[in-house]
Amino acid sequence: MSDFNIRGERQSLRRFTKAAAAMVALLASGALAQPAAPAGGQAVAAKEGATPVLDNAQIDAYLATPDKVVFLDVRRADELASIGGLPVYLNIQGSELDRFLSYLPRDRQIVTISNHAHRAITAGDQLTARGFTVVGAVGVLDYVAAGGTLYGQKVVTPAIPGVVAADTRVQVVREGFEGTEGPVALEDGSILFTENRADRIIRIAPDNSISTFAEKTGSANALAVTAKGEILAVQTAPSAVAVVKPAVKVWANSFGGKPFNRPNDLALAKAGDVYFSDPGAAPASAAETPRTGLYWLDRKGKVNLVASDIRRPNGVALSPDEKTLYVANTGGEYVIAYTVRPDGSLADRRDFAKLDGVKQTPTGPSSGADGLAVDASGRLYVASLTGVQIFGPDGGALGTIALPKQPQNLAFGGKDHTALYVVGRGSVYRIATQTRGVDRPGK
Repeated sequence: MSDFNIRGERQSLRRFTKAAAAMVALLASGALAQPAAPAGGQAVAAKEGATPVLDNAQIDAYLATPDKVVFLDVRRADELASIGGLPVYLNIQGSELDRFLSYLPRDRQIVTISNHAHRAITAGDQLTARGFTVVGAVGVLDYVAAGGTLYGQKVVTPAIPGVVAADTRVQVVREGFEGTEGPVALEDGSILFTENRADRIIRIAPDNSISTFAEKTGSANALAVTAKGEILAVQTAPSAVAVVKPAVKVWANSFGGKPFNRPNDLALAKAGDVYFSDPGAAPASAAETPRTGLYWLDRKGKVNLVASDIRRPNGVALSPDEKTLYVANTGGEYVIAYTVRPDGSLADRRDFAKLDGVKQTPTGPSSGADGLAVDASGRLYVASLTGVQIFGPDGGALGTIALPKQPQNLAFGGKDHTALYVVGRGSVYRIATQTRGVDRPGK
């Protein structure tokens, strides 16, 4: 029995950075009106007369014309689940093409898909022989190797005691956002996160429905919720710590007479203290030392510089009892911890948890450590190069949840706050856990 599916994940087509140029060439050449390969790269034929193999620019250009092109994936269902596919496709196994020909539109061009294009070429040739307009073949593994992104891959977690059961599905809430950062939970379990390149805040309801929560947020990057229910953010245009909803109110925008560089993340304590990171601009070389800062905006409204020697301070989070502050260092091997004194000041800086996957780059070491979250049991969750790394309250490594794309930030939410929402690279994932987030406003 053929596995026949129509999968459509509506994506923002602006993500295809090469598509516009390729589309201009397509229209100029008339390729969309006849079975010719689009400009943007020369289609490569496996043999004379065979269906040509498309390059990434051509693929993205065709993806930008859903009213003219149908993508036909001829792989098995298990291959689609384990490897993933393009965002929109019709799935008919190659061996079943003759049986389901009537499902294929004859008024559209067809692009065939398989793992390395071999079956796609064969299917394309078969369809061409039957009078269909086949413009090219795609090998999804080659597409990924050249920088493309696949969707719909079945990803599951390992068993991490107290955190997730083995083979828990990593659910894709949605992909194609223009930036994804700074999630925080509301009281009803909804998740807010920033679609920072679009300058808006998105809300995900407990039923996973999605809506725009706020626009023109000053390019908010990370969020917290005050005891009054206000949405507090670190902004990047202009740089500030400010309430963005219900009414804009700037809490701080400078230190020592100089404006902040580019605030990245924040944590808000019950007493009103705000801790936030400012990694500044990315260094151009390992020799460059950018001006960075970890700041404490105290409950009286004074900005205090805690540290200026953390190479790339990033994610910030408080322990459940708010006696420890955690700081991710993208440019280092460790998550840093501080003791929080009763007055909100910080002391006793120390390396808390060693991160896996640290790479040496032209600008120095990088762990990719980004956003942080904690659960009610005091475990620490770190978005990093390898996925979501999880540590116990003592800093011991408990396990890692790998994801289809590198995560950037995360927060607990859902109706009972047991779902871990992870955002990154335009995608939002949801993971059912055996634990729950901390019961407090903020994050």
